[in-house]
Amino acid sequence: MKILHTNFLKGWGGQSNRILVECEGLASRGHDVLLSVPPGSELAKRARARGLAVDESVRYASGLRLEAFRDIGRMRTVLKRFPPDVVHLHGGRDSWAVAAATLWRTRPAIVRTKHNIFTIVGHPFNRWLYGRFFQRIVCLSHAIIDQCVATGYISPDKLRLIPSAAEPEKFQVAPGTRERIRTELGIGADTFVVAMTGRLRPEKGHDVLLAAAPAIIRGCPNVRFLLLGSGSQKGEFQSVIGQNQLEQHIIMTGFRNDVPECLSAANLYVQPSRSEGLGTAVIEACCAGLPVVASRSGGIPDIIKDGSTGLLVDVGDAEQLATAVLRLVTDSRLRETLGRAAQEFVERNFSIPALIEKTEAVYRELV
Repeated sequence: MKILHTNFLKGWGGQSNRILVECEGLASRGHDVLLSVPPGSELAKRARARGLAVDESVRYASGLRLEAFRDIGRMRTVLKRFPPDVVHLHGGRDSWAVAAATLWRTRPAIVRTKHNIFTIVGHPFNRWLYGRFFQRIVCLSHAIIDQCVATGYISPDKLRLIPSAAEPEKFQVAPGTRERIRTELGIGADTFVVAMTGRLRPEKGHDVLLAAAPAIIRGCPNVRFLLLGSGSQKGEFQSVIGQNQLEQHIIMTGFRNDVPECLSAANLYVQPSRSEGLGTAVIEACCAGLPVVASRSGGIPDIIKDGSTGLLVDVGDAEQLATAVLRLVTDSRLRETLGRAAQEFVERNFSIPALIEKTEAVYRELV
């Protein structure tokens, strides 16, 4: 099959990572895959590095700006040059660009992945997109399926559950990596490290961790928080850290290409998200064998079973987060048990081969 994947995001995150995994997996199974992304995106760089075909002609401009209308023509050119059997959409702007570009034309099969649990605004255009234009909607978690069904205009028959996946072998780091990363970041050998990865954005809940930090520090003075990622709230968080005199306990690394290596330096992982479609970062932490404390947000409970593969806390509850972290700080046996159970659970239920096979099966329903 000829398959066109589209993504309007320029930065890197769980969504971009999943698209890269899908494109690479489908190409390895003999499909002709083209990835359409805006110029200069991180996904384009990584896709090219893996030998994938990339088109950066469509800018995926927002709103009703002139550039957005020009994108319609650019997308028509892409579709003419690469006539796909399937177009797999991953966001709002690319969905509209393809929808407009294929009006009054013979359409390929249209698949959309819903990566998040952001509210689907029920205006007439979205009702048409989700109700009629998308022939299949891939959902990362049960929470996303429930959200789609609750709209009343998305047929359950077109929904398919396909969770994201990680590559466990990437988290089998070389001997000495833990010590090297700790030395690089100025972390002592006996320091207890709590890690969190993700863009510095409101939905990720970094502010909840910062609110819980003083109580955690009182219970474990030798703790350091390792925050991996960059984003729009960096300045705000730096101010909060300064105001609460947390500088000696919090390390903000910015964007890192070596997340598996950085996670090897941690003792515990937290994900206090306010909104999470599934939680690729949580899957990766489990692959690294880390015990996880996370919020009951969106699809996270599909991964973290409270008391079995990790600990769950209520969304936005800093007190619960601090209590759960300190419980694991003081119980090394529980940390080991939860970390091992989570690692085994993820390797059984969130594999890349299963992700690719299920995605391919969706296409074959339509082509």
